[in-house]
Amino acid sequence: MDKAKILIASSDKSVLSLLKVQLETSLYNVLDGHSSGNEVIRKVNTLFPDLVISDYNLSDMTGLDLAKSVEDSRTCPIIVLANAAQSEYVEELKRDSLDIFCITKPVNAAVLNHMVALVLRLSRKMQEYESQVDSLKNQLEDRKIIDRAKGILMSKFNMSEDAAYKELRKKAMNASKTLGQIAKTIVDMFAAMD
Repeated sequence: MDKAKILIASSDKSVLSLLKVQLETSLYNVLDGHSSGNEVIRKVNTLFPDLVISDYNLSDMTGLDLAKSVEDSRTCPIIVLANAAQSEYVEELKRDSLDIFCITKPVNAAVLNHMVALVLRLSRKMQEYESQVDSLKNQLEDRKIIDRAKGILMSKFNMSEDAAYKELRKKAMNASKTLGQIAKTIVDMFAAMD
């Protein structure tokens, strides 16, 4: 498996340096470190990292603002590093999100590594589930259009349901198309005639 790509952000250069060393020691690919939240947002939309880790304090916004923006783009999860008072704000935002996480400072290397591994694993699982949902939606849409096409063939040509389905399959094979594509063509053709 490829090394996970991580983008880091903090207004404190020592925090950036420490994060970079800890993550690279754990064999992650640290893409870049920035003090500007706006720069991180630009990088998220061009580099497509697997994860963003941001200190709460940035030069032009808070880590909370950055977290909201990254979440809105649905590109990757984000871990915000915050002190106890700041973490309350992050916790509020987390309630409605699957992509925002918080580690309370001071951050220890073991906790950071564990959290990064956990967040990356959850993110991959979520992507798998979203892909499965999309696939199921497409299958359902195909099923609906195939049923409509069967209904058209049954009513227009007095076919049985089985004969209409066989006709759709035959046309799909002859045209080297999917059953859904042929069904859509038939539905569209008869809709234009009506």
